[in-house]
Amino acid sequence: MAALVLTASLVAAACAEDEEPDASGTTEAPADDGDDDGGTGGDAASEAANEWGVEFIGGTAGEASGEPYKIGFAHSSDFFPEGVTGAEAAVEWINSELGGVGGRPLQLVTCNVAAPEDGARCGAELANDDEIDLVIGGLVLHGNADLYAALAGKAAAIIASPLDTSDYTSPNAVAYSTGALGAGMGGAEFVNTVLKPKSTALIVTDDVAGRGGAAVLQPIADEYGVEVKQVFVPPTATAPEIASALQASGAADADVISIGLFEQGCIAAYDAIKSLGLQDKPVATTSVCTGSTMQEHLREVGDGGEAPDGWIFVGGSVKNPEGGPDLQAYLTKFAEYGDERVIASVPAPLTFAAVVNAAKIINQVGVENADYDSLDAAVRGFTGPAMLQPGPIECGVPPFISICASQVSVVKYEGGEWQLLDEGVDILKYLRPAG
Repeated sequence: MAALVLTASLVAAACAEDEEPDASGTTEAPADDGDDDGGTGGDAASEAANEWGVEFIGGTAGEASGEPYKIGFAHSSDFFPEGVTGAEAAVEWINSELGGVGGRPLQLVTCNVAAPEDGARCGAELANDDEIDLVIGGLVLHGNADLYAALAGKAAAIIASPLDTSDYTSPNAVAYSTGALGAGMGGAEFVNTVLKPKSTALIVTDDVAGRGGAAVLQPIADEYGVEVKQVFVPPTATAPEIASALQASGAADADVISIGLFEQGCIAAYDAIKSLGLQDKPVATTSVCTGSTMQEHLREVGDGGEAPDGWIFVGGSVKNPEGGPDLQAYLTKFAEYGDERVIASVPAPLTFAAVVNAAKIINQVGVENADYDSLDAAVRGFTGPAMLQPGPIECGVPPFISICASQVSVVKYEGGEWQLLDEGVDILKYLRPAG
């Protein structure tokens, strides 16, 4: 489970702070600008996104009106500003073009979790607001267990992306995404069953999180008889340091290279792989390695492209070339209401989807019937489909009772194009080992 800490760090590193959005207060529907179609200008993609959105959340085309309906949003905004942008963009879209929830504007009440003690504080603040019966936990780095414990019995809770160990076994919240744990399991399953290597080089940070993460993935490799050559490097490792570690450990001879590093670490690993002439080896990692910093580095070294050529990326990716109408809706509407600079960041699509899923559930319950009991039952009984998450949704199954999803997608960037390798790697046997 320590792998979760590693991936949480990777996610944090992937978030380029291009802007500092206001993480306090509320987000409401934008003022009417007199454009009857919500500013879409009749664009076909925008209209298609709206049609999908209305049907998905059970809304009504047009702008919401009346008294706002409040939901909470507890999020580590200082670490993941893109997550704030994602949630706010979803609210604006829902209110401007999907009829809000029950015809009323959705209003986001945000609490910033910047330190461990903020988990309990935000939980108490949101739980004590009599107008809030549902809270979205965005990407929360601190005090997760305290946050959801404070909400218990007072507000239903949806986790946008599980990060902390407690997120996976929380009795007080559910997640419709697999989070860090699922990405790690899915990556190991894909590499071992599809690429079928005899040996894998696993490059992770030389700290408690990195070593813990390697320990979690080792049993999956053992199941398939794959030798894992573990390469531990400092969090600030340079390309020469990674190259040296690969050679010293014998991992340079492995059939596949798996990377679990910060974005700067991804860049250093990319340069190390090139320096050793290992570009033809398959490389598997996460979308952390597709950030703007990596793209800038590729341009600087003359390689170009949106990601390292030939690399494989595991987890929900907005780069899926065969993405369904939910992905197209996200890309279209985030470009309209969010910030295109962070459209492919890790946090933005996660929080955007969580808000849209919440709107769907509120409409299913009905605003007039929406209280803690009805919403808590609805979020736990939700069977999908969930936005930007492939596969079935089932909550409450031990041991990871809060994780409702069981599939992860895999994409590859090669020759300047994105390819879908697997729409949904099934990790159910790892999430539900007792079954």
